[in-house]
Amino acid sequence: MGIQATPDDREHVVNRLAVVAGTSTYHPAMSHDEVFVPGVCGPYRDVLLPDAFMAEGGQSATGEMIRHVLESHPSYQTAKEAADQADARREQASSIPYIARYFFYGDLWGNRSPIADARMTGAAIGLRSDKSIDSLALHYYGALEFIALQTRQIVETMNEHGHQITCISMSGSQTQNDDLLVGLIASACNIPIVVPEYEHAAVCHGAAMLGVKAASGSDGGEPKDLWSIMGEMSRPGRCVQPSTDMDEQRLLQVKYEVFLDMCIKQREYRSLVDGRLKGRA
Repeated sequence: MGIQATPDDREHVVNRLAVVAGTSTYHPAMSHDEVFVPGVCGPYRDVLLPDAFMAEGGQSATGEMIRHVLESHPSYQTAKEAADQADARREQASSIPYIARYFFYGDLWGNRSPIADARMTGAAIGLRSDKSIDSLALHYYGALEFIALQTRQIVETMNEHGHQITCISMSGSQTQNDDLLVGLIASACNIPIVVPEYEHAAVCHGAAMLGVKAASGSDGGEPKDLWSIMGEMSRPGRCVQPSTDMDEQRLLQVKYEVFLDMCIKQREYRSLVDGRLKGRA
């Protein structure tokens, strides 16, 4: 569905989290006042709009993590050479009984937000000896589910410390996966996601807006307001709503609780080992 801008959108900017998802995922959010969030950089004043503050969260190498999960699986080449076979198996691999008991934690390159722990690593529960395309699809789904659940962790942490996020504006190459990834993020966070018309050229489009802003006062006149420029140069996007399937929502809630426990337990296990090895080279 299309999303039309309204005259008071500028006032609602504090309710939006931008998710720029490509090789890594970047989570900037704005606020009227200084909001300090553990594991989130900022706040920085006057970065985008005058008298507004910007905070920056993020996920490390999410796109690279997806690539690693796919390319390290024994069935990757088979799936790549027979994409139609992989498509035929997608329904089985994404059914609730099949995915419910696989748990993947994907901080393969450390955690940027919200715990800011560079020593975090990946973990999986539910591994089997299966080397089939079904297994590849399951591991792929687990990677996407991790991205969605960690996005919820970031949103909840920011809101707990003073932000008021009720909507996500998402751009970047990962938005091309509307059917699965974007829908998972919307459902896991239980908030709608808006994807822009120019999802394939978000960086160039944003640079063009800044160029218009920089050039607007070059003739000696009053520089144009950046928010007005963004409105003039943007088209209605599309909105991905959270799932209304209660079984899926209940499953995502349980998976989120397991996700948080995997995050906490990894640090506890590491602390136990560090304590035993203290003083050793």
